[in-house]
Amino acid sequence: MFASVGQLGPLQNIPQPTDTKKKLQLPTPLQFPTCAPVVTGDTPISSYGEGSLVSLLQKIQRPADIQQSHFEALGVHVISASPPRDILPDASYLPPFAEWTAVGQDELEAATTASKRPLSNGNLSPGIQTYQERRKELLIDNRAAFRTVRRIPAPPGESLARLGNAYEFFKNLELFSGYWQDTSLPPSSEEDEPKHEENLAEKETAPRHLQTHVRLGNGAQLPPEYRQQLLTAFTKLVAYDFGCNVSFARCEPRLILTPPSALKPSSYFNSSASFIYRTPTDRASARSGIVEGPVAAISCRTTTTFTSPLDSNVDFSRELIALLLTAQQRARSTTTETRFGEGKWWTSVPRWGGGPGGPIGREVDILPPPSSLSQSTISASSSGPSSATAGEEEPRGRSPRPGPAPAKRSKRPGKDGNLQIYENYRKMLPPSSTWDRKTRYSAIGKKEGATWDDVFLVSALNHHVCVMRARVPRELLGVFGGGDGTWDGVKVWRSRWFDLFLPEERVEGMELIWGMMAWLMRSTEGEMDTS
Repeated sequence: MFASVGQLGPLQNIPQPTDTKKKLQLPTPLQFPTCAPVVTGDTPISSYGEGSLVSLLQKIQRPADIQQSHFEALGVHVISASPPRDILPDASYLPPFAEWTAVGQDELEAATTASKRPLSNGNLSPGIQTYQERRKELLIDNRAAFRTVRRIPAPPGESLARLGNAYEFFKNLELFSGYWQDTSLPPSSEEDEPKHEENLAEKETAPRHLQTHVRLGNGAQLPPEYRQQLLTAFTKLVAYDFGCNVSFARCEPRLILTPPSALKPSSYFNSSASFIYRTPTDRASARSGIVEGPVAAISCRTTTTFTSPLDSNVDFSRELIALLLTAQQRARSTTTETRFGEGKWWTSVPRWGGGPGGPIGREVDILPPPSSLSQSTISASSSGPSSATAGEEEPRGRSPRPGPAPAKRSKRPGKDGNLQIYENYRKMLPPSSTWDRKTRYSAIGKKEGATWDDVFLVSALNHHVCVMRARVPRELLGVFGGGDGTWDGVKVWRSRWFDLFLPEERVEGMELIWGMMAWLMRSTEGEMDTS
């Protein structure tokens, strides 16, 4: 149900001249999910007995099984279109961007030094100068940026735009413009192409390789990796300056559910989310690929139509699972891994009652019977030493028999199959670990002494992005681990959707991510929760 996104694919080439606009479909209309569960009352939610929360969630086998009752059992309460000051637990970590923008060049250096704060990795946060650079880069007009990406000469009297750190972002945004209509352009006849094909053919237009916007399809045909690349590049504009990076998890992200009864097996929901990790400050750990966190999660979905409540429920459940599994991974800093089946009889007791067993599967047809095998071994051992002449040694590197040397054994399994799978079957081992050995799990940015964890998610849909924050109680994570208890529900704040095609809106989205990173990466030494 929550399949992971494939690996990043190669960039698509410029379309051939044979492509015509007659083959293009109509642009995909913008639609957004409307699922926003609301909880009334302050009664704590409990999970006891056979009707426990885990047992209810384990009944979900396919997307059609998701209902509002599952969100009610979790106690999810969503506040949509929240302002940036409500997204952050402490609004003081949202910088005064209006004042930062008004700082001039004469006082920029002193103001930048005063605006930096200590971070949890021992460094200082980026200041006013870095913010002004990011803002200037994101405010570049899309057509000017696409000319630089596509290496199109600038119009007479103009120079090519210098994209700086935002080059990767505009390179992926240019790919988006081939499937989604660029909303930063003035209203044009692009939507009325089927009605005015004859008139457009008569108009003088530039060759396709000199156009900044070339339609390749509609939004529903956009390759999934394009959205992942765009959101990753957009988040990195801020995350790098805070000592973090964006990457996929080396182990499949899973929300593990353990029922309270030991007789029932555990299960999990997988997710396609990627994560923001903190990079270690020591060079040896950084070069070996060790990461710390996760700091926050990133989720991209490919759904473009939300015609039924089920579509909205499925999309929100994917966001919610990404938030909950991030909280579950951040809580691993105070626990140790318990592998599924560790210490159970079916991972420790030898098979066949402790006997040696016999050939299984194709081994029956390949291996000789035990009687003939032992007889041949005895005859070979009795005749082997006596056949060699004393003091003689066979020449090295040459075949003792005349004729061509025997052919080398192929490493590929033949038609008889690979017999290693039978050896693995005989070994009594639990399943592979779900913890990444090169990840130092830590709840970075969590308040000291708090009974909840504020988890952030950068969500992408269509060509828009939003930021979500979920307050996940510690008791709920204990219920997912097989315990019983009560919790106050899961409160979720969602910002409005920011259009990445519009320069002003993507600057607002960057500012919100800046505040999110400033809160999560702050230095928590001597900080205690007083709420």
